[in-house]
Amino acid sequence: MKNIITVLLVGATLYSCTKPENKVSEKKTSEPEIKNVDKIEPAVASNRSLEVKERSEENKQETVEFSAFPIQQVMKGYLPLKNALTQDDSEKASNAAKTLFSILKRIDISKINVKNTSEVRDILESATENAEHIGDNANDIEHQREHLLSLSNDITDLIGEVGTGGLKLYQDFCPMYNNGKGGTWISETKEIVNPYEGSKMLNCGSVKKVL
Repeated sequence: MKNIITVLLVGATLYSCTKPENKVSEKKTSEPEIKNVDKIEPAVASNRSLEVKERSEENKQETVEFSAFPIQQVMKGYLPLKNALTQDDSEKASNAAKTLFSILKRIDISKINVKNTSEVRDILESATENAEHIGDNANDIEHQREHLLSLSNDITDLIGEVGTGGLKLYQDFCPMYNNGKGGTWISETKEIVNPYEGSKMLNCGSVKKVL
């Protein structure tokens, strides 16, 4: 009988000692989990905010990089050059050609939205070369006019690829130039003012196409 009582007392003592420890242990293990959740949620929100910001910056950068072709700037360089040759003014034509050359050299085709990138790049290279020749030959108006013919063909091809940028332009034709082979140029007016013949036959030619 004494043995039974002793066993019961020992069992009760062990139960009373171990049960509170289990509660403490459970409390200790559960508290860090709640604290960790509180710390993780702000971090997740912060990361999401950062991702959204990065996407926004990427979209903004793409918008900046790809833009329309600056055909209006090109025409602002070409037209004064053409007009100078209608006046037989080779020095003025040279200065205008240098301005056009500078405009063409600044065009970065990799940042412009065009369909035929390689074709436009080739046209720009040819136009740049022709503008350079005209700019370097202020004392040789006939040489300038030869390169104006090639340059005008380049500008026509360029407009065919990228449009006029809202400008109303005319493609004019002189049948007398280049030993009767003829030559075209681009004009901002419907009136014929011939850059190839100048004062000799200023109004020789006709409108070939409205651009």
